[in-house]
Amino acid sequence: MKKLSLPILVAATLLAACHNDRQPDGILDHQQMVDFLTDAYIIEGYCAIETRYNFDSLTPEMLYAYDDILAEQGITREQVEASLVYYANHPDKYLSIHEDVAAALNEEKDSVPIDF
Repeated sequence: MKKLSLPILVAATLLAACHNDRQPDGILDHQQMVDFLTDAYIIEGYCAIETRYNFDSLTPEMLYAYDDILAEQGITREQVEASLVYYANHPDKYLSIHEDVAAALNEEKDSVPIDF
């Protein structure tokens, strides 16, 4: 009985771990990541144009812009960094986030009047 119960316990533990979709505390949820990344990509695009695509270092403006995004959204750098690591280890979730970011960026683009 002892020999049989150990493998069953190990298997049950592994199955439970595989099916645990609970997100760890401190990790930004899907929508928070979409909101942060959308704003961050807009800022990065603006800074790319302003610096003529010179990304050797972050400009002070870019750093201030990130600080503004974090403050506006009520999140911390540590949360963003931990979330990026978490989602990098869950590529299916990360892909879904980026699909929503692309949609948000397209909506933003379509709402900006362009005069030539």
